[in-house]
Amino acid sequence: MHLIALEEHYAWNPASDGNVVATWLESNNRTGFDRLYDRGPLRLEQMDAAGIDFQILSLFDPGVQEYDDAALAVDHARRANDNLAETVRQYPDRFGGFATLATQDPDAAVVELRRAVDDLGLMGALINGHTHGRYLDDPAYGPLFATAEALGVPIYLHPTTPHPAVMDAWFAPYVDQGLHLASWGFAVEAGTHALRLIYSGLFDRYPNLQMILGHLGEMLPFKAFRTDRYYGLGGSGGSGGLLQKRPSEYLRNNFYFTTSGNFSPPAMACTLEVMGADRVMFSVDYPMDDNVDGANFLATYPMDDADRRKVGYENAVRLFGSRIPGFGARA
Repeated sequence: MHLIALEEHYAWNPASDGNVVATWLESNNRTGFDRLYDRGPLRLEQMDAAGIDFQILSLFDPGVQEYDDAALAVDHARRANDNLAETVRQYPDRFGGFATLATQDPDAAVVELRRAVDDLGLMGALINGHTHGRYLDDPAYGPLFATAEALGVPIYLHPTTPHPAVMDAWFAPYVDQGLHLASWGFAVEAGTHALRLIYSGLFDRYPNLQMILGHLGEMLPFKAFRTDRYYGLGGSGGSGGLLQKRPSEYLRNNFYFTTSGNFSPPAMACTLEVMGADRVMFSVDYPMDDNVDGANFLATYPMDDADRRKVGYENAVRLFGSRIPGFGARA
């Protein structure tokens, strides 16, 4: 069976220079560090070992979004996307790419998304959560989502470190234990961000917009029943007004969830039950997670082969179409 993996990261300097995780890997796990920076033979060897046909690459969190200097972020985003496009041109049958966007400047992000897709052949964009506490439900990002919808490309909403106020209120005593990161805080941050987009009415305004969440939906499938049941409790629906549909309907119509780094059978069962097999896609979260582990999880999860093919590659082919060059012929 073919496999297309969507949340697969790489590091690129100067944007990744000084990154906390990359710095730790360099000192404590040189193999992991080498994998993070490699976009060639080592990565392809790891893909082949797991039977992964195609990776969509994205710049490692937080990319350029941590910069205080918006102009520098815009410049580095453009350079990073040019660099990624060169990798894709070198290995067009194995790699695609999600654009990096300098969300410090929403107007520049629109221009760069269009350039990355139309001129560079990238497949959408990956955004690492909030930018200095500014979330994507800010009306200034409306043109960015309108552009993504018009181009027919998805936005992958990836977690980042929670908002500084949340860090202080919730996580500060337990930073040394990593509560604010992948074990819990990342999912809270990304899941809440996605709900903010839904509650803002974004998908009523842009009904064909498609977004992607990793880690089997950042806990949203587990809470979908209560999210629907208590939507609107406590007010009139907030600044966005009341929605046209239940929140979970936007999840099923406007989101795909990937398996990245969450190789848990109970979590997979919940996600499939809530979303359906047409809305779940394979990912690994390489190199933080292992390609073979991710592929084995999908291969051994108890599901019928038709649904396994949907998750493994068919849903990705349907979403990205010809942007995955030649894959339809091989599928």
